[in-house]
Parts: sequence; structure tokens; C-alpha cells
Amino acid sequence: MKEQVYKTEKFANRDFIKGLTIGTIIGEAAISMLNEGTRTKVNKLVKDIKKVTTNKSFILQNNPSEAKRNCISGIKRIFSTIEALNNTIEKAIVNQRTSK
Repeated sequence: MKEQVYKTEKFANRDFIKGLTIGTIIGEAAISMLNEGTRTKVNKLVKDIKKVTTNKSFILQNNPSEAKRNCISGIKRIFSTIEALNNTIEKAIVNQRTSK
């Protein structure tokens, strides 16, 4: 019985901390929106996202094969960039080991 009470309290503490964290984040976001500069930046960001999303959905709707090609080429560029970064890191590790 004592173990069951302990587990219940443990889960209650987790829920309390999770709720407190979420509330803090929401509160900070609400307070930051009181600043006019922040509101302006958020408004501009939302408009930019809307423009990009509308453009991408238009391309996807009218020419899905082109959208697919663009997506695949973007993924290939990401992988090649990661591979180049990995090579650079490996070279840096080798250089560090040989310099000791």
C-alpha cells in the first residue's frame, strides 16, 4: 500500500512540474506579446510563412512531379552537406591526435 501511494505522489509531482513548465512558457509568450516590437516581428514572420506556404502549396497542386524533384534534390543537398561536415570533423580529430 505504501509503495502505491509513493508511485501516485511521484506521478502527481511529474504532472505538477509539467503543468508548471507549460504554464510558464505560455505566460512568457503572452507577456512578450505586450511588447510592440515583438508583436511586429511575429506578425511579419507569420506573413512570410503564409507567403511561402501558399507558394509551395500552389506548386505542389499544379506540378507535383516538380515539387517531388525539388524535395529530393533538397534532401540530397542536406545529405551531401552532412557528409562534408562529417569529413571535416574527422579531419579535425585526426589533426588533433597527430599534433599531440
